[in-house]
Amino acid sequence: MQYDRDYFEGRTSFFYQVGGYREVALYFNRLARWFLPHAGRGPLLDFGCAYGYLLARFDDGRELAGCDVSAWAVSRAERRLPHARFRVIDPDGGLPYDAQSFGAVLCTDVLEHIEPSRQPRVLEELARVLAPGGRFCMTTPNLGTLRRWLYGAADRAEGHVGMRRVGEWRRLLARHGLCVVDSWTYLHGFLPGRFRRSWLPECAIVAAKTQAGTAPNQGRGRKGAAWLCTQAGGAAP
Repeated sequence: MQYDRDYFEGRTSFFYQVGGYREVALYFNRLARWFLPHAGRGPLLDFGCAYGYLLARFDDGRELAGCDVSAWAVSRAERRLPHARFRVIDPDGGLPYDAQSFGAVLCTDVLEHIEPSRQPRVLEELARVLAPGGRFCMTTPNLGTLRRWLYGAADRAEGHVGMRRVGEWRRLLARHGLCVVDSWTYLHGFLPGRFRRSWLPECAIVAAKTQAGTAPNQGRGRKGAAWLCTQAGGAAP
């Protein structure tokens, strides 16, 4: 999948084929209401920022940064938020930021586009640039029977190669020192409601970066992740 102008204008995207990628206030305002209480007041990074629609809702005087693999999307984001720092990133490379640069990282509707084998490296980089105690806020499809039934063909057409169940995401985040402080599922971004049910087709997760990194002498397996989150005061995966 090429995330170029054709994609964002709906010519090669299933979800954007009607009207292109637009600023749907109902959706982006809801994401902002979910994540603003967790974002603190420090520097914030939007990973996979697209046109900067969500990032603009955090424009309260803090330092803003956004990155995306799409040069077209970044060019549009720069026009929207000329005072923010935007970078086009290599999908196979590291992030061009110093360690512990941000108090919060947003990652909405991005990880499902990344192959599962590459997701641990991406999360490692996102955890690296997040300051200890900082918040990682994500949304992504919640893989399960209902997701497959409602969106199976659409997900294949859209290149959603990296979907997981919400429980899998919780465990994967914990292995990278990102311990879940809240998570929920929902039916659709345009519809109200946050639920604790595990089977709805979308999920959101807020995780805190631990102070310690990985658990000493325990690696990044499930037991090590549980130890680390317990020490940090978060929920064990």
